[in-house]
Amino acid sequence: MDWNTSGIFIGGLLLIGGYLLGRMSKTFETMRESHLRWTPDLTIDDADIEAAVRARKKVEAIKLYCQRTGTDLKEAKQAIETLAQQINIRL
Repeated sequence: MDWNTSGIFIGGLLLIGGYLLGRMSKTFETMRESHLRWTPDLTIDDADIEAAVRARKKVEAIKLYCQRTGTDLKEAKQAIETLAQQINIRL
């Protein structure tokens, strides 16, 4: 390859790389915005969550807690386990 061909090749790679970076940044921005627009499901109340715990439906209770509060699974699991201990239910 001579210098002219190498320059064109490198320029093409930089152009493609820049395009891909731009696409990725738009994707990340969209993901971040969708996360920021989260709103709690107000149709779920604490009684629904407690009823699931009392029925020993741990997964359902965690799911409801996540939908109600927007927390991640780890935090929701800890909250449900704490609630179960407070009302003396063994999950």
